[in-house]
Amino acid sequence: MASWITITPRIQLGLKIANQVDNSKFRLLINRICQTLQSTVNTRIFSEEEEEKLLVSLDLNKDDLICLLDAVTSIYKQAACNIIKPQLMESTLKDTFKVNDDKVQTFLNAWITYGKGIIDNFRQMSIFPIQVKDIDWCLNIQAASSTVKKDVRPMALLQLNLTGEEESKLTVEFDKKELIDLYQNLEKMQSQLDSLK
Repeated sequence: MASWITITPRIQLGLKIANQVDNSKFRLLINRICQTLQSTVNTRIFSEEEEEKLLVSLDLNKDDLICLLDAVTSIYKQAACNIIKPQLMESTLKDTFKVNDDKVQTFLNAWITYGKGIIDNFRQMSIFPIQVKDIDWCLNIQAASSTVKKDVRPMALLQLNLTGEEESKLTVEFDKKELIDLYQNLEKMQSQLDSLK
């Protein structure tokens, strides 16, 4: 069993469909998928119009085409995440998935050609879907309350502007001790990042 790839019925079905596709068309399909994965990870590889043309060109129905595209994309994404050598990809495709030799060669040639670019693109991608884009802050000082007349408590408000599927804001309130703890933790993180260089 291959440890670098999650074997699912959908991937198995997608590779079964791949075995039926014409070799020259399959090579073009694989190259297009790999070129797209080199530049972006989370966008569609083919537009609706291109998928319609693929249905006719590859003589597949819509479900089979989507299954094929998902399987191929998943294989390259998992190979990139695990930084797989071509020999391991070859043995997995042949022994585990029973892919035809000519299709295996197509997979390998594309991996040898585009693998480094796909891996580099994945390295630049964050694993977290929501990221901090910007931070706004202010300092509030409560000078008195209804119970205590001279109760001076400074509170820092940090507003994290987040990006993801949609932009949002998160506001966090800190007293002096909590703010010092946050600062010290950020310093530790910075020193650990600096030690990796």
